[in-house]
Amino acid sequence: MKRWPLHTTNFWETAPFFRILLPFAAGIFCYDQMQPAKAEGIYFIVLALLSLLVFGVLSIAKSDKSIYGGIVFAALQLCLFFSGLSISHFGDVRNNKWWYGKGVNEGNTYLARITDAPARKDHSWKLPIAVVNVIKDGKISTVTGNAFLYLYKDMQPMLLHKGDTILVPDKWQAIHNSGNPFEFDYATYCRRNNILFSQSCSIKNIRLYATNDEDNAPIAERVHDWCMHELDTYIADTVAKGLIQAMLLGDEVNLDEDLRQSYSETGIIHIIAISGGNVIIFFTVISALLWWLKNKRHLWVKYAIALPLVWFYVMMAGAPPSAVRAAIMFSLLAFSVMLQKNNSSLNTLFATGFVLLFAQPMWLFSVGFQLSFVAVLSLILFYAPIYKCASPKHIVTRKLWGAVAASIAAEVLVAPLVIYYFHTFPLLFIVANVAAFLFMEVVLVLSMVVIAASVVPALASITGAVIVWLVTLFDHIVKWLQGFSPASFHFLMITGVELFIIYVVITGLSLFLIRKKKQALFTGIIACCVLLISFCNDEWIRLQQDRLVVYNTGKTNHVELIRGARFSVLHTDTAVTKQVAYAVNPAHINWRVWRKDSNYVNEFFEVGGKTVLVLNEAIPAESKFPVDYLIVNYTCKLNAMQLKNIFSPKMTVIGNNYSKRMQEDLVKSFTVNGMSVHSIANDGAFILP
Repeated sequence: MKRWPLHTTNFWETAPFFRILLPFAAGIFCYDQMQPAKAEGIYFIVLALLSLLVFGVLSIAKSDKSIYGGIVFAALQLCLFFSGLSISHFGDVRNNKWWYGKGVNEGNTYLARITDAPARKDHSWKLPIAVVNVIKDGKISTVTGNAFLYLYKDMQPMLLHKGDTILVPDKWQAIHNSGNPFEFDYATYCRRNNILFSQSCSIKNIRLYATNDEDNAPIAERVHDWCMHELDTYIADTVAKGLIQAMLLGDEVNLDEDLRQSYSETGIIHIIAISGGNVIIFFTVISALLWWLKNKRHLWVKYAIALPLVWFYVMMAGAPPSAVRAAIMFSLLAFSVMLQKNNSSLNTLFATGFVLLFAQPMWLFSVGFQLSFVAVLSLILFYAPIYKCASPKHIVTRKLWGAVAASIAAEVLVAPLVIYYFHTFPLLFIVANVAAFLFMEVVLVLSMVVIAASVVPALASITGAVIVWLVTLFDHIVKWLQGFSPASFHFLMITGVELFIIYVVITGLSLFLIRKKKQALFTGIIACCVLLISFCNDEWIRLQQDRLVVYNTGKTNHVELIRGARFSVLHTDTAVTKQVAYAVNPAHINWRVWRKDSNYVNEFFEVGGKTVLVLNEAIPAESKFPVDYLIVNYTCKLNAMQLKNIFSPKMTVIGNNYSKRMQEDLVKSFTVNGMSVHSIANDGAFILP
């Protein structure tokens, strides 16, 4: 007897939103790369409408010819692509005619509202502000836009608070990077968040216009502030309090940086961000309170009650991308339960991504959004196959194996992205994630108890003390796990092309192991060979490198010589080790040099066939010592003509031992005397070659 032919559906057929999300995200990506002018935005809308018109007309025609099907498909993809461009255009504050940035530095005064609590920095206070009005020639005009305000401490206490309205002078500066190699692109990060200007000034230059009226604040903000206050009251330890406030309320203002680093290096930084885990725990608590609804037919009632509470919780926590993504997925799940319909988890994830990017296009470049999205995708694809590899019979071992399987499944797709962005890989990620999952469940529930029991101070205090003990115990466990990762695992480096190849390898091997497709195995093996060749090329380049770098590290100089796989520090300031590490670590990672050679102390050397002198002190005017590059590494009144006569340099490098204003004056002096000069403060780090 003949069998009916079997047809295996492709994943884009069971998850049609994938075909919608992909071109839409491509449009957002292209907008970010092109940075088109404001006038070009109307063309995106016209092209999107034309593509939609072609799609609609040909769809109604319903021709059987295959060419029409191809045109219909192409028209839909183009419509979505240009829609992504259009949404990005309208989401860009620079295209808003009321943006305050169109008329900065014209001597105006600005009225701004402090949008978050002031953050303490080493020498200043950082205030995120929303500019609402500009006062020009005695007239007040409405404007819009966000900015950062840095107030020098000046031994003055910080008396401003979130929600206060202040008068700000017109001293705006475009946000820019410091110019160090491979540094975090802070300027682009701010631009994608529609923040393009900042200013630094004394507290004396700021005038308080109106204090925050807490009674008129949104209810979500008032509940957030009340919960923060209760946790602050009943959790005595500063580190534990900062962690719980971040995990439960999404407020990282008090989060300890050393704790964040420890969690990052052990691969459990995700528990700090509000995401699906928080929503699941929140729903579990709500279900427990509704324990009397035991009949499965009444399950929809629990979801109906939980849905608005989940969204209120997300809004109260500041609506970060990971939390909004989890809330949307929960909403789709809740609607499917209430309507008694089964939805594809994969399609739900892609639909959630589309909704998020439609509301906030630049979230496409958010690391948190990417990690959250990829983690859920990895769980959907790999959790069931991995869980089936073992069949524990006892309920405890089943729970533990479920947590282990979830940890492995999530890491399959997340690990390459973590290495790409954070250049680290936790060796004991399975142990760390299982412990973190159990810890997260317990402390979040206890934190809710602290807030709920605040009417009974004794109970809230006891619960707070238990939380402090658990956080301290878990911190010891994390520090112990941290010690198992070798030093080299904190300097991992892969390029964007290598990241793509790794995902090709994972896709090929997964399809072979799960679906038994031999073609996928061959693809995975070929991709693996290409990846190994790329790694060998990276190593060859690392061993051949020979360069000198003068970093931009604030008010001091840090000079390094990089040869092969090692670096030598020629000059540094040990008083600002954190600032120096922030500047040099990205370069060490990307150039793959993390071993220090402490024997090199020369001041004169050759780099790439060019002679270099690090000048640490003045020398007699009658001397003659020609060099190609001269690095001035001491502070005195420089005479450009004298340096030219002594060294005849092709270029002189002026470091941060001189102030920014002094460097500007020296550049003018050197230029007048016909000398090429590189100013670290203005031109960024100097790299030879």
